Amino acid sequence: MSKDKHPADDPIASEPKPTSAERATGYKSPPRQHCFKKGSSGNPRGRPKGARGKRKIAEKVLLEQHEVVENGEAKVRTTLELILLSLRQQAFEGDTRAAKSMQVIEEQYGPQEPDKRAGVLVVPGRVTQEEWDRLFAPKKPVMSDR
Repeated sequence: MSKDKHPADDPIASEPKPTSAERATGYKSPPRQHCFKKGSSGNPRGRPKGARGKRKIAEKVLLEQHEVVENGEAKVRTTLELILLSLRQQAFEGDTRAAKSMQVIEEQYGPQEPDKRAGVLVVPGRVTQEEWDRLFAPKKPVMSDR
């Protein structure tokens, strides 16, 4: 639309907008009576108070404590620890899938190599016990005879 034309002169803008009954329905354009009302949520009641997500359920199951007997003594272990110990045992027995799984777990959660050097440790030269005491022993207050 050029600058010298007025919006009222535009034939498309002057056409009346279709009413809800005339509006086309189809893909991504549901009938008006099935659309959400303005100002209301699509989930008005929300999640129930007692509902727990998948993460909380998995955390509860994996961190559950179990009493087990290992080498004649009772120990308390989590479900996660028992699963990892079982997987490790299977890998030791030659199960290649278990060994591969252990390798993936170790790469993801095992000790990490630092990306860069963190700092420098400065170690002083050798010091005798007397020198150490002289340098770092707590100072005794000097009593004067006045």
